[in-house]
Amino acid sequence: MQDQEPARERAISPLVALAGVAVVVAAVLICLSAFGLSLVRLATGSMTPTYPAESILLVQNVPAAEVAVGEVVTVSRDGTVPITHRVVATDPRGSGAELVLRGDANAVDDPDPYQVARVGRVVGGIPFGGGLLAAVQSPIGLGIAGSGVAGLILWAWWPRREPGAHVAEPAGRGSA
Repeated sequence: MQDQEPARERAISPLVALAGVAVVVAAVLICLSAFGLSLVRLATGSMTPTYPAESILLVQNVPAAEVAVGEVVTVSRDGTVPITHRVVATDPRGSGAELVLRGDANAVDDPDPYQVARVGRVVGGIPFGGGLLAAVQSPIGLGIAGSGVAGLILWAWWPRREPGAHVAEPAGRGSA
């Protein structure tokens, strides 16, 4: 019985570390949203080599009039799939701006300018992890991640038996 307890303690350490990492990631995501930041997955290679396909980008929601030529932004037109490209021209208009965009891997500008009030300004990014982000954000991924965290919490706080507590002492021993 003595050998089982150290093995269990060794198994606890990686699980506690994993739970700690999950808590830190959740806290970072909550803090990001408090500052108007979000994570965006770059699905295509139109921004290669700066940001290859499946990159994860950190994006800040800002008024369109604040962006400058050369910045990378994420925009959406009429509820379509968001586009992440570099600003090649900007023309402030009323409460927004007209932006001409082009992907770094593209030879020509996007066909039509974007009339937008707010954009996502790309603050930075990493060139990997987009597939994992997409998987975790899917309904199945959220269910698996939630079940995993719930299982870790349940396991960590489940009452433990003391070694040998379930073994009854034979009658007649211990009294003289």
